[in-house]
Amino acid sequence: MLSQRASSRVRVLHIVGESRFGGAAKIILGLGHVARKEGWDADILTTDPVFQQAVAQHGLGLVNLDVIRREIRPFWDLGGLVRLHGFLRRAPYDIVHTHTSKAGFVGRLAARLAGVPMIVHTAHGFAFHEASPPRTRRFYSTLERIASHWCDRVVAVSEFHRNWAVELGMCNADKIIAIPNGIADPGRHSNVDFAQLRRQLQKRNGDFLILSVGRLAPDKGLEYLIEAAAAMPQMERRLQIVIAGDGPVREQLERLTVRLGVADRVSFIGFRDDVADLLAACDLVVLPSVREGLSIALLEAMAAGKPIVATSIGSQREVSSHGEVGLFVRPADAICLAEAILRLAGDPALMTRLGNNARSVYENFYTEDRMLQSYRRFYLDLLEAKRSEATAIDARRHRGLLERQPEVVNQSYPTLVSSHQLKGDRV
Repeated sequence: MLSQRASSRVRVLHIVGESRFGGAAKIILGLGHVARKEGWDADILTTDPVFQQAVAQHGLGLVNLDVIRREIRPFWDLGGLVRLHGFLRRAPYDIVHTHTSKAGFVGRLAARLAGVPMIVHTAHGFAFHEASPPRTRRFYSTLERIASHWCDRVVAVSEFHRNWAVELGMCNADKIIAIPNGIADPGRHSNVDFAQLRRQLQKRNGDFLILSVGRLAPDKGLEYLIEAAAAMPQMERRLQIVIAGDGPVREQLERLTVRLGVADRVSFIGFRDDVADLLAACDLVVLPSVREGLSIALLEAMAAGKPIVATSIGSQREVSSHGEVGLFVRPADAICLAEAILRLAGDPALMTRLGNNARSVYENFYTEDRMLQSYRRFYLDLLEAKRSEATAIDARRHRGLLERQPEVVNQSYPTLVSSHQLKGDRV
């Protein structure tokens, strides 16, 4: 029982599973530091080697437990659920915070069955997009609706996704809040020799260099960028596209460049940890995704003050509502993508204006400090609500109006909140 623990430190577990290191992982690392600055313990359950290395580098606790994999395999998933439930029964975590669709479903159920006092889930995106067939949306919305009963709150990474979740009936409006993603300021200047970096990439100083960053997965829409490269005529400046990232469709995309005759225009450079330098060295950022939460790659480009061409999916329309940060085109439309690229390539003044606007919108709405302060307040408000709930239960019990409470309440809420102390307002 938690009430019998000698330690008074709140313990938080972030459950991710097998999901690859990417934008969501950077958010989770930041949340780990929020917990640490409150004097709490923070662990992350991940089996991705890159993510595990990042966890160690950030000085956070690692739980290397193979219980959640990306693919849906019912019998294996059931075994993973049982193992995770057993782990959570043995490990005295006060807060379980799940991330991504698969980990959110399995993790919330395991935590609920294990009697974890406080369970929250961040939906970094949905398993479908705006153009998905209705039956696909209904299926995944139903799963999310079921899982919402196993947690205290759901966090969406944009107002668009919060409103869409309520519209689709994933949860009640009072159970979901929006905390838009934010990133640390990489600065607009770098000590890197950009000419040398371009040479390393086998690009010339005079090339018009386009950068696209992200996991090489079907929902990133990179095939449309490659098709756009094939549709664009030669320009006065040699047009070159660099794709940074790795993933399951890399070989398929590489074959597409050969088939369309643009292998000399499109380069794949794999996973990189120097994205800020790549951004500083490029002329334009193109993000052709068909599905996103709130794209970290988009925010990174904005923070770097770069002009952007991106698709007009919901969360990116939300970003553009704050100011003219780029050109937004229909998803899955290579011709529109090519036209937008050519328009910017031929208008340096427009590129400069869009880059400056993007930087301003980032500073006003999408900084890491703003995001982490919002999560911190969210944690503390929910802890306070738990304390009030526990106090009311105790009062009714003492008046004889409540003879018996479920064990999870008796064990957890009073101890959880009495052990937690508010600190200063800065993260």
